[in-house]
Amino acid sequence: MSNPFQIDGPAVISFSGGRTSAYMLRRILDEGLRPDVHVVFTNTGKERPETLDFIQDCSNAWDVPVRWLEWREADPGYAEVSYATAARNGEPFEQLITLKSLRRAERGKAGGLLPNPVMRYCTQDLKIEVKKRFVRDVLGFSDWTNALGIRYDEPRRWRILGQDERNPNEFKVGPLKEARIDEPAVMAFWAKQHFDLQLGQYEGNCDLCFLKHPRKRERILRDRPDLGEWWIEQERRTGTYFRMDTPAYADLTNQGMLFEDGPDLIDCACTD
Repeated sequence: MSNPFQIDGPAVISFSGGRTSAYMLRRILDEGLRPDVHVVFTNTGKERPETLDFIQDCSNAWDVPVRWLEWREADPGYAEVSYATAARNGEPFEQLITLKSLRRAERGKAGGLLPNPVMRYCTQDLKIEVKKRFVRDVLGFSDWTNALGIRYDEPRRWRILGQDERNPNEFKVGPLKEARIDEPAVMAFWAKQHFDLQLGQYEGNCDLCFLKHPRKRERILRDRPDLGEWWIEQERRTGTYFRMDTPAYADLTNQGMLFEDGPDLIDCACTD
């Protein structure tokens, strides 16, 4: 059986900034990082500061360069940034929402346009398209492998592995899934390290992603009500909502934990 952590180039390692993708990166580094394999992080501006710190900690501790990317409206559609210059107040995300809302208005449709569970343009534009353009323009790959941090105990996410129908030049692999690595194994690894991501397992990288179960968002808002300000403002200025099946962000803090526990919606490329 081949070693799933031996990644042959041309390839990219998608580093979300979470414990799982960092564990995957460590295992790949242990097998030797090929010159034509690059570690890439795409920043939306809504990742928690702890996530950005963790990415930099991994880069420094393991002596591995990480390419930091952000969406831009102007050509070529992205910018390469760094830990020091990365957006931290949702700027790329907010600018994309503004652009999508303006284009909607130009088509004669009323109201703004926010991403939602059915149309997750945040993931598509801020993450997937940015990475694809960078790989083609800067790395010069015409066909490549994309290593994703998808665990064996995340079968809902297995469906995104394999050939990408929207981008047939990319083949997605899940080394952790192939190695049957689950969440307890990942957590056991980090318990032995001298540094760790300073977030609870329920918090995630994107601070209040609308795909999180409402109870998780309520819990985060109870501890950090300031994190709701950006999301409330986007719903206010566009006159619409990220989700129609749960309360608006402005109302979540007043719900009194009414929701039952349950899973998040189907995970996207922002998670690990």
